[in-house]
Amino acid sequence: MADKRCANGHFIDESWDLCPYCPVENVEPDIPIVRPTRAVPQPEPARAVAVPPAPPIRREVPQPLPAVVPAAIPPPTAPVSAQPAATAAAPPVAPVADRPSTPPMERTIAVPKMETGAAAKRYVVGWLVGLNGALRGESYAVRIGRNVLGRDKKSDIVVNDDQASAHHADLVFRPEERRFILMDHNSTNGTYVNESEIEPRRDLAGKDVIRIGSHRFLFMPLCHDGFYWDDEGALK
Repeated sequence: MADKRCANGHFIDESWDLCPYCPVENVEPDIPIVRPTRAVPQPEPARAVAVPPAPPIRREVPQPLPAVVPAAIPPPTAPVSAQPAATAAAPPVAPVADRPSTPPMERTIAVPKMETGAAAKRYVVGWLVGLNGALRGESYAVRIGRNVLGRDKKSDIVVNDDQASAHHADLVFRPEERRFILMDHNSTNGTYVNESEIEPRRDLAGKDVIRIGSHRFLFMPLCHDGFYWDDEGALK
């Protein structure tokens, strides 16, 4: 039989320190009961995955574009507002057989004017014969009317001399007077007959020597008082 009593008089076993019959004093704080939670699975470490090498980049060479032939563009059509509005109101066109015949157009044709009288022919009335230089022994015809002497290529008698003017002098034959007259044309270096300067004109006689610059010419007349050309071109 148990002979040990607790503080409240309950008999308990000798080996017990606490009476199971006494109410438990809530002296000590309740120790929270921690229950283990469900284990959260940890993520596995990432595994290295072998990546295949990238294929080489292939560059394409641009090809030339084919030539494009432009299509024929139709002519622009007139806007509706520009077209004649009242085509039905146009007068009817008469048939070709009913049209009045149009008189042919008259054309004016230019007719060359006929000359009433032809220019008188310039017959040879004398000569000038070169006495020196490159003109030595050359003869130059003197004709009825005015004969131009000078350096100009269009002269009747060309004097190729640096001291000669382009239009140096005029040698005129007057058939009604049977006279040969030499006239200076305001030249720079003057005109000489038998080494005498003429001012401004002088009548010529047979075998007179004319000097223009450094060139000298012997004058040989064909016509004179008893020998000349008539109106019909015959010598008398």
